[in-house]
Amino acid sequence: VTFNVTFNVTLQHRTELRAGEEPRCVSWQTVGTKGRWTPSSCTRVGGDTLHSICACTHFSTFAILMAIHPFTESFALTVVTYVGMSVSLVCLFLAIITFLLCRSLWSVSVALHLQLSICLFT
Repeated sequence: VTFNVTFNVTLQHRTELRAGEEPRCVSWQTVGTKGRWTPSSCTRVGGDTLHSICACTHFSTFAILMAIHPFTESFALTVVTYVGMSVSLVCLFLAIITFLLCRSLWSVSVALHLQLSICLFT
């Protein structure tokens, strides 16, 4: 429901604002079977390091998103991500091959582990 007037919603932060953080007032918007946080119809009009005052024109589920600008991803984090994913995929592949080749150990538990490994691999 959207109104012609605005009303203020005061939200408390979980942690105190630090330098460079920009809080944004957002509300939950459902689109079909999915939902997302959207800043439409809700703006931050005041507050301090522990609270934000949002002026909104509709009732919904409200939240404060903290954004640290500019966001830069470090090279080390990228390397760790790619190496970790590669090692995980190799290990899952070896587990799948092991489950398929060791028919003497075949049981319901092994079948479930095989299916789980296949799901995680894809």
